[in-house]
Amino acid sequence: MAVVMGYRFDNGSRLTAEFLHIFCAIAAFAQSSQRLSIDEIVNHLVHRGLICPQDDKVCQMEARGLIFAVLGWQTMLYRAALGTCPPQQFAVTDEQSGYRGQAFISLKNQMGTKRPLYEFLMGFGLLLPPLNFCGSFDPEEKGAFDTYTTVKPSEFNAYMFQSMGHFKLKWVDTLSCHLEFDDRTKTVYLFRYPSFCLASHMTNHSDKNHRSVIHAAAAPVDSSRQWATEDAVTAILEETLLSYRLLFGQNKQSRTLFKSLQKLSGVPEERRDTLLRDICGSKVCKIAMLPNDKDTYVLHQDFPALRSRLIRLHQALSASKPSTWKELWRDRRDSANWLTFWAVIIFGAVAILLAFAQVILQIIQISLGR
Repeated sequence: MAVVMGYRFDNGSRLTAEFLHIFCAIAAFAQSSQRLSIDEIVNHLVHRGLICPQDDKVCQMEARGLIFAVLGWQTMLYRAALGTCPPQQFAVTDEQSGYRGQAFISLKNQMGTKRPLYEFLMGFGLLLPPLNFCGSFDPEEKGAFDTYTTVKPSEFNAYMFQSMGHFKLKWVDTLSCHLEFDDRTKTVYLFRYPSFCLASHMTNHSDKNHRSVIHAAAAPVDSSRQWATEDAVTAILEETLLSYRLLFGQNKQSRTLFKSLQKLSGVPEERRDTLLRDICGSKVCKIAMLPNDKDTYVLHQDFPALRSRLIRLHQALSASKPSTWKELWRDRRDSANWLTFWAVIIFGAVAILLAFAQVILQIIQISLGR
């Protein structure tokens, strides 16, 4: 790649000091710029002398491609698929095995790089949803959005997903895919790096003049676009962390399930996020930005950004019916019905046994009377 000093995309190449300098410069500019775009970043790097100011269109496209990839790493909203499309297009890696949900409507984007970053990213889908946004045109899903108002960790957790819903749980590297649900394959996608959420949240709150890079991808408050503002991005980071407690941390069986999922994740232990282990695998987790665990979460208050995704999962889990005696015993989503059902079964079984015993005693009594 000729435009970037000291950096090549050759096979086996190593990241040089020049590339790391560019990486940090992009982050610093994104944190301080009020209206960020890929072209503005290109101009900034040229002004800093970090890339060569060439008029060659191919070189300019390559520079934009590099910046696009770096922004993906810094926001963790997508992973760039470099070299998979023409230079005038931008492509992302498919982490959802062909599923197209709310986050990624398309894997390719031809939006102009002069546009604000949030408008450019909308070319892929709704990577950063606004608060309390449904986004579905399906009447059933719209109705569910208003019907499902609360979730309980005792009834809505990863163990129930697997044991009752027969859902598959898949860890992914992109935050935008978190809690997406593929109803064809019954796969729930979970972001594997909560430390990123915590670090971005702390960066945005520690210095009001320098936001985190993912906050730089937010829409302005006065925007009419269906995209997260900076406050909504903060909510997404907080709710992602809280969702690990909801799905894993507050349920003993789910904590046990988490440990087995980690072993099967395919990620070496030294590369796993230790915060994920602490949030999901511990009964008590003390993180200052997280509220105390609750027995019941109100969706529009506790999960306004992830509300639609949780409701879709709730809807799918509610539609799952137990098919074995073991699943019937585990299914305590409706405690009143569960108690009624098993009370009838137990008392019915006792009545049958008593009736059978009475018959046996009568037979014995008749036999002795002869």
